[in-house]
Parts: sequence; C-alpha cells; structure tokens
Amino acid sequence: MAASPSPALNEKDALDEKAALNEKAALDEKDALDEHDALVSSWLRTLPPTPPADEDCRSLKRKRASPRTEAIAMSTYRSSSPGKRQRQNTEDLLPEQSASTVGSTNHALALSNRSIFSLPSSRGAGASTPRRSTSPSRETIAALRVASPPIIIEPLDGIKSEPPARVMAVIARLESGLDEGWIPGWLEHAIRTDTEMGFQRFKPSAFSKTGTRDLSDPVLDPALRAQLEYTLGKVKKIFRKSLHCQTSGRDENAWCDEVVRPTVKLALRLYAKGKLCLQSVQSQNISSEFLSRSVDKQRILDRKADYTLSYSHEMSPFDRLYPRLLHHGHQCISHTTDAFTKTTAVFSGIEIKPSDGDKLEAEYKLSIFLAASLRKKAQLGRRAGLSDTTYLVEPGFAVVGHEVYCYIAYIDANEEDETVRILEFRNGTTNSVSGVFNELRMWQNVIDYGLDEEYGGFWGAFLRPVLEKLAGCS
Repeated sequence: MAASPSPALNEKDALDEKAALNEKAALDEKDALDEHDALVSSWLRTLPPTPPADEDCRSLKRKRASPRTEAIAMSTYRSSSPGKRQRQNTEDLLPEQSASTVGSTNHALALSNRSIFSLPSSRGAGASTPRRSTSPSRETIAALRVASPPIIIEPLDGIKSEPPARVMAVIARLESGLDEGWIPGWLEHAIRTDTEMGFQRFKPSAFSKTGTRDLSDPVLDPALRAQLEYTLGKVKKIFRKSLHCQTSGRDENAWCDEVVRPTVKLALRLYAKGKLCLQSVQSQNISSEFLSRSVDKQRILDRKADYTLSYSHEMSPFDRLYPRLLHHGHQCISHTTDAFTKTTAVFSGIEIKPSDGDKLEAEYKLSIFLAASLRKKAQLGRRAGLSDTTYLVEPGFAVVGHEVYCYIAYIDANEEDETVRILEFRNGTTNSVSGVFNELRMWQNVIDYGLDEEYGGFWGAFLRPVLEKLAGCS
C-alpha cells in the first residue's frame, strides 16, 4: 500500500502556485502601464509647441491691422450685423428709468472710480419727482404774470384799483339770485319730505316766494309742474353722484361725466333753447399766436381747458351766419385749431379736477384758455373795425371736486400788449341739494348773459356786431 503525501509538501506546493500567480499579475500590470505611457507620449507629440513665458501677454494683444484690412473687416461686420438700434428717446422715460434700461442691449456697463451708485427711490419723492418743465402745478400763475403778454389772475376783493364798470356789471349779473330764492318755492315740500336725499340743511332764504309750496297743488300749471319734477329728479341724481365721487375718491373723468357735465347740460336744456352747446376741447390745440410766452426762454405757455360753451350751428340766427362767414373767407372764428371748433364761436371755459386735485393747476390752465379766447375775439373785432374791447368780458370756471370757483376775464384797456386780467369773484359747492340748485341758477345767469341780444349781453354787445360785420350783413 503506497504512502500518502505529507501535509508539509501540500502546503509548499500551494505557496509556490500563489507566488507564480502574483508574479504573472505584476507583469500584466506593468505591460498595461507601459502601453498607456506610450499612448500619452504619442498624443503629446502631436500638440503644437508651447510659447515662451514672455510671449504670453503679447499673444493676447491684437495686432493693429492695416487701414485696408480694417475697412474690409468693418464692411464684413456691417453686412452681417442686424439692423441698427434706434437712438433711445429719453423724453418719455419715467423718472426712475434711464436710457440704458429702456430698449437696451446686453452691453456691459463701463465703470470707473468716479461711478456713483444710489438706492432706488419711490416715485414721487426726491429725484424721482416729475420734471418741472412738464408739471403744470409748478408753472403757477406767477409765471403768467411776467409772461409776454401777461395774464394776471387775482381775487376780486383786495385788488389795487376797481375794475371797469362793464366788468362789475357783468359780475353783478352773474351773481343775481345766488343769495336768495335760488330754489323754486314749489319744490320745498317735495324736497323736505324726500328721504332718499338724506339729511339736508337749507338757509331760510333758499326757497323763492311762490303762491304754493307743493307740486300737487291743482293751481300749478301742468307744464311747469312737469318741468319742476324733471329738474328735481336731475338735481337729486347729480347730488348723489357728487357724493359718491367724493366718498369713493373718483378721478377727474368721473367728476366730468357724472357731476359737471350733467349740471351744465341740465341748465342748457332748461334755459338755452338749443342755442348754446357744451363742447369738449380738452384734446384740441390752441393757436400759438394767441398764447403767452415765458420771459426767460420764450417758451409758449400752452395749456387746455376741458369744456367750453359754443353757439349752435343749427339754431337761428347762427345757422345763417356761419355759412356767410365762410363765404367771406373767415374760417377761423375761435382760438383753437380743431377743424370744427375753429369755425365756431365759443364762450366761457371750464377746467375740472377731482376732489384731491390742485386748484392752482386748474386756475393756470383755465387762465391760458380764457386769455387766448379773448385775444382771438379782439382780433376779430379789429378786422370788423371795432377797436374797443370794453364789452369783451367772459366768465370762466375751475371745478375742484365739489368746489366751483368763478372768474371773470377781460383785456386791460390800460395796457398796450393785450394784457388779460382774470378775477376770482365767488365760489360755490355741489356738496348738498341746495348747493346743486345754487350752481344751476348760476349757469342760468351765464346762459342768459351769453345769449342776451340786448346791449348788455355778450352776444348783443360784442359778438353779434363783430360777426355780422365780418359776414357782410351790415
């Protein structure tokens, strides 16, 4: 029986086999590294030579090309570039914007040690406030006083010398009935018992003296009763709209559409008989020859009012007068440049602001409008052979929320450059039913003065003689 190998021999053979395997693995790893080094060395030989260290900076500098090369490069650039960006107009930028932020490209901002940074501010404070040259509230009535020709605005009470007798007569006419009896007495019972209008106060002299105080009285004429009921309904609506505009902080458009315009149109319907119209002129330009200029920069002081009264093209005697004026070459009757309004005789002016608006701004704009209107009419008077402007007296109105400020404008005969004086002579309010009736009575006086064909009226004393003369009627 053969002898089995000893355990010592088996252990030796295993160690020898393991050593052989390790040696083979080391040889394989060395061969792999040699192959990798060979590949890297081959790739490095394909790279361009590295420039010397002192040429690094020079390689970054662009070599100046010849003039011919630059011309060719510029031509190529222009032909392949997109359309040229238009120059930015900085006039329409908001105060917090700059030309680099509106329509800008992706060019980097060049900075230096003189660059100054500041925190953005809210609009309406500091540097973000509107430019003074475009803010009417900064161009106050003081600027008009020293303009050329001047426009002088001041309160009637306190002026140095008494106005001309004609001006005082017109003021008295416009104030007639505003201190007593401005509410028809027939409406007293209906107004005091109407709960829809809320609590109302009335002065003892507010209601006129009438035979009856009740609309239901059978002795009242039915036609008059219908007119009084219609008037009361409109006044109530105007008052409620006025109160809503005030408490809700409505803007200028709301005050125009819901308070001022309905009040004037109601007066026109009741008293004008279709001969006067309310016309919007807030988007119409004024002819520059009738505008004043600033003293320092000779800049035209141009502002527009919101509304004016105009003499109708459809009612007698104006419907026959306007065609005759055009036939005799007088296409421009008013001071505006609008295609229609310039052919129309206008009277008075109205500027409107909301309850938080600026009275000075409204006064400023109204004054420019009234002055231009008077200067145009004076020009028509000279063409008609009438050099006297004594009867050229027009009213105007600045409305700021509830408050209505009344002015009278005339050309100062003591000055040689058509200086216009504008006097504030009263103010009213629409914050009550009584106040709305009072303003309605004031507009009745304005309409009567504008249409009066007698010597004391604006139409009879000045406008009719001038226009008829120009139209070849006399």
